[in-house]
Amino acid sequence: MLDRKLFAAFFTSIMGYFIVPIFFHNASDSYFIKGLAVSIVTVPILFIVGVLSSLAIESVSLSKNIGLSYLKHLGCAILCAFIFSLTAMYFLVAALLISFVYATIFFLIDRLLIRFFKEN
Repeated sequence: MLDRKLFAAFFTSIMGYFIVPIFFHNASDSYFIKGLAVSIVTVPILFIVGVLSSLAIESVSLSKNIGLSYLKHLGCAILCAFIFSLTAMYFLVAALLISFVYATIFFLIDRLLIRFFKEN
């Protein structure tokens, strides 16, 4: 299970690098600079907090409801965004957007990996 979560986090970090800068089109920086700036903060948090919280959610969860599991993942991501925004309150909206995108990508990749490895 840990291997699957780390694999999902790896692909999430790659996809997030290219997807998240789309939402920040009003800045004068280049596309790849914005992706790098966001990834410097989000990738370590994703690999440490995201993987550990996802493991905890999956191991503690009593029901196999996918929607409830997604809401738990999203709740953890929003909690991380609120904790991050304590350092700089004007980044709250950006942090919420980034956490929503990364949590959604991570959850979808993890679910696809569950389905793929279950069939093989």
